[in-house]
Amino acid sequence: GRPIVVIDAGHGGRDPGATSVSGQVSEKDLSLALARELKDQLVKRGRVRVAMTREDDRYLTLDERAAVPRRLSAAMFISLHMDSAPNPLARGATVYSLSDIASDTEAARLAASENRGARSETTGGNVEAMLSDLAMQAQRSASADLAARFVDRSSGRIELRLNPHRFAAFHVLRRADAPAVLFEAGYISNADDELLLRSPAQRSRIVLALAQA
Repeated sequence: GRPIVVIDAGHGGRDPGATSVSGQVSEKDLSLALARELKDQLVKRGRVRVAMTREDDRYLTLDERAAVPRRLSAAMFISLHMDSAPNPLARGATVYSLSDIASDTEAARLAASENRGARSETTGGNVEAMLSDLAMQAQRSASADLAARFVDRSSGRIELRLNPHRFAAFHVLRRADAPAVLFEAGYISNADDELLLRSPAQRSRIVLALAQA
């Protein structure tokens, strides 16, 4: 009877994601560490069951990741990532929910980057397409509510970007068939954020905010 939360540690295997400004750690390793810590916190609380798309250093396609919440009829899906930008001063966490139209050009570029290699989507007849559109509207609304909760629980606890709730057409969120968000925990292209994200004690503040949300 307890709802299932699926945690997706971004990247993995041959896809390292972004590399930290120090060159000492990759996004795939930090996202997996954060995912494991969030899983432990949720299991400890006992209110939900938890599944992970990966628990080790392996490569998964976006469709393989999104298939996990669909197969388990999950109540929630969260994909964990670390951000990177050419501007070394950029820092702070961002939470993205699904939208066909991006909130800004940066969100659009991020979605395009994350969607590389995703299969194109097709729909059947008119009735199937209409039902799919209705389900997607409900999913978008629930995902936006979930993102707002993350921002609310994180505010004042961890470093957030200006306007931290953003949205774009992320393939993995669209295909999850559940309220879903993509959480960028901070910028590993920023020296201060890298130090925070590599510290288990500092990550625990992020984990607590996510678990409460």
